[in-house]
Amino acid sequence: MESHNKPIIVIFSINLVFIQIIERIMEKANINHTLLVLNSFSDIKKISKHDTISLILVDDLIIGTSSLELIYNLRLGNKILCPIIYFGVSEHDGEKKSMSSGASHFIVKPFNPSIVLPIIKNIFA
Repeated sequence: MESHNKPIIVIFSINLVFIQIIERIMEKANINHTLLVLNSFSDIKKISKHDTISLILVDDLIIGTSSLELIYNLRLGNKILCPIIYFGVSEHDGEKKSMSSGASHFIVKPFNPSIVLPIIKNIFA
């Protein structure tokens, strides 16, 4: 994937509404970026070792494994160092589990986009 020096932002989700909300948040953040939307654990291989990923957003709904296992594999298997924002439910220690998997931020669903916007702006500041 060629980014032409634009930040690469990856979204892992099967939820089209979630993807559209994130796209609107990115527009409001005014970040000129390349967006890569993936929906399954097996899509990890679409991320090249040579791509410079600036941000990964992981929805709690993906295909092939749990989102937490995906984050764990991104961090340890693929050696991804960029911030990872996980969007999930707060039941069953969601925040604690997401952070121990390697997420940088945990956003409780359903979420207000106005809470996500400053986090993303801060990442790209």
